Amino acid sequence: MSGGEENIEKIMDGEEVEEKEEVGGEGGPEEEQKDEFAYINQGFTSEIFKIEVRNLPKHYGVGELRKLLQKLNLDFAKVKLVKKNNPWVYICFRSTETRDEGIRVLNGMKWKGCELAASEAKPAPDPLVRKRNAAGQEGTAGKRARTIAECTTALAHLSYEEQLKQKQSEVENLLKKFSGEHWHACRSQREEIEAARREFDGLPCKLETIRGSPLISGYRNKCEFSVGKDSNGDDTVGFRLGSYNMGFVEVCPIDELKHIPDRVKMAVRLFQQFVRSSKHDVFNPEQQTGVFRQLVTRLSFTTNEIMLIVGINGKTLGDGEEAQELKKSIREFFTEKEGKILNVTSLFHQQMMKKDKDNKKDTLELLHGKPHITDEIHGLKFRISPESFFQINTPAAEVLYSSIIELGAVTKDTTVLDICCGAGTIGICFAKYCKRVLGVEIIEEAVKDAKFNAETNNIDNVEFFAGNADDFIFSLMNRPGVSDGDVLAVVDPPRAGIHVKSLTQLRNARKLNRLIYVSCKPKFVTRNWLDLMRPCSKTMKGAPFKLKKALAVDMFPHTPHMELILLFERTTIEETKE
Repeated sequence: MSGGEENIEKIMDGEEVEEKEEVGGEGGPEEEQKDEFAYINQGFTSEIFKIEVRNLPKHYGVGELRKLLQKLNLDFAKVKLVKKNNPWVYICFRSTETRDEGIRVLNGMKWKGCELAASEAKPAPDPLVRKRNAAGQEGTAGKRARTIAECTTALAHLSYEEQLKQKQSEVENLLKKFSGEHWHACRSQREEIEAARREFDGLPCKLETIRGSPLISGYRNKCEFSVGKDSNGDDTVGFRLGSYNMGFVEVCPIDELKHIPDRVKMAVRLFQQFVRSSKHDVFNPEQQTGVFRQLVTRLSFTTNEIMLIVGINGKTLGDGEEAQELKKSIREFFTEKEGKILNVTSLFHQQMMKKDKDNKKDTLELLHGKPHITDEIHGLKFRISPESFFQINTPAAEVLYSSIIELGAVTKDTTVLDICCGAGTIGICFAKYCKRVLGVEIIEEAVKDAKFNAETNNIDNVEFFAGNADDFIFSLMNRPGVSDGDVLAVVDPPRAGIHVKSLTQLRNARKLNRLIYVSCKPKFVTRNWLDLMRPCSKTMKGAPFKLKKALAVDMFPHTPHMELILLFERTTIEETKE
């Protein structure tokens, strides 16, 4: 998924997005505001240490490229992908020396059969100034065509029944399009593809009716709000209409948004009151100044616990006396003053340093209460830490996991491989229905949460491992007793899908009978589906999977998004190579 597409998807789902990294000047006279490159002279930006790398392989992943750069000991700041599988990318470094070293090492280097070409690149223009210049206006990013409600809850004007019908239709269209891609890519399977279309009214498999969310409004248990100025110049806590890259800096109030719980709206109003009474300024993404930058809320529907994470611009306020005074005032506001009515159970201070020259990480400090909150799915307790992943619609998550378990059709003889297991929610919900669960996740903190959650719920037939899925799938399949019985893999990857190396491992795990693929952005992962289904090859040695059933669950009412679950089953006969 490209950066722009990802930002739009986040905004449409009511999520905040960060402004363009390291771009923004100090302001000044009008002639400077029109200069799209004025930010270069206003503090550090890795844009001035950027190179362009061309002639990349036809298929590669950004993560894979980052690993290569790390292996080569290159001190890079970020990789800027233009679009997926683009033959060239930008890589930003931290100094002239590290940039020149990057060019020296990468230029002429062979990677995956391709000889790379690396050269110095010009910095990108400031997107906000560019928007203003294009609009021919000073002080604005152009006309806003939509309201914040239209951006974040685009389907809210429809009845919920109509929303579900529209999403069901979108799934049908997506599957038909995928069937066409499958037909063009796999000639030897065309007869089988056409037979499936005749059986399922043009679809590649049986499609169940979409399952709705038990909670339609006020369902988001996590929200990320920006702090900035509204169109009148008032300090506001809310959402932007778009990212800085898209030319938006104004923050809009969220009172009328249907998907945000009333208690969270109260938290926003109270924090906004605190911000407006403070001597500190709100964050200015153009100038990278100001103090108050973000508010993150996490809410438990089971325990009614609420967590607040106050994000502070680390560039402006360090760790001195003034910073300590601010932390004290935040704590007092929510424990002794007006904010006490919210009954905050976890209060964090977050020093946001992601744009720092030295690449410092954000730091979290607990100001009040417990370091986590607890929620429940299927009667099981799950610990939610500040940075843990947890489905944003808890009641609908129960529907989602029930649907996955239903499609999995496991028995006491089944081993479940939970790929990209996160904090172990899916695997732990599966545990009482199967022989055992083996989960793998790249984020170590999430694996710690998964192990804690299993212990808390007295579940002893699960094991979780920290590492890359492509490194673990083979070893998991070869653990004692796994291949002797039924094996089901559940893949619930990030939005961009699972790496091709992991897909190869799954294909080549010959004792793997069935696979369930879960996606919140299905149009971006059809390549994964195709790799599971394409005929045998030198790389994909195991028998191909067949798509047997599809089912959508509406996790995001009032928005265009949903979760799509696909059930794949292994064919019994090894097919000939394409």
